[in-house]
Amino acid sequence: MNSFRNRAVFLGLLVLIGLVEWLYAPIPAPPKPMRMASSWLLPTLPAAQTAKAMEILGKKSLWGKLPEAEAAKPLNDPEWRFLGFVTSGPERFLLIKVDGQPEQRLNINDKLPGGSKILAIENDRICLLVNGKKRSLGITKISQQAL
Repeated sequence: MNSFRNRAVFLGLLVLIGLVEWLYAPIPAPPKPMRMASSWLLPTLPAAQTAKAMEILGKKSLWGKLPEAEAAKPLNDPEWRFLGFVTSGPERFLLIKVDGQPEQRLNINDKLPGGSKILAIENDRICLLVNGKKRSLGITKISQQAL
């Protein structure tokens, strides 16, 4: 019991000494502003030459060049649209409509008007060969209630 009392007194004295030191400590002087030897200015930037920059960018091909034949050719040339597909047993074919012509029936390995080859006709998609790359087009079913 005596050691507990001694510890409490010692702790009280430490707190009292800390409080007195904090209250009577001198207030530090505020910092003095620095004097600048000379004033300085931002450098003047050259005027932007946008016309020259656009000319340089026009000559450069940042993401590669398109071949001239593909650049001039529209994506859907001649204009046509997909009407649907028909499945009759093992036989499957597409129905398309080219502007100004009657509907056409195309089978697997036939070519679309733009030159893409039909690789496969499945229940929910069509596989095509477009410019040497295989592409898959999904077919969605629209019910009569949605219309």
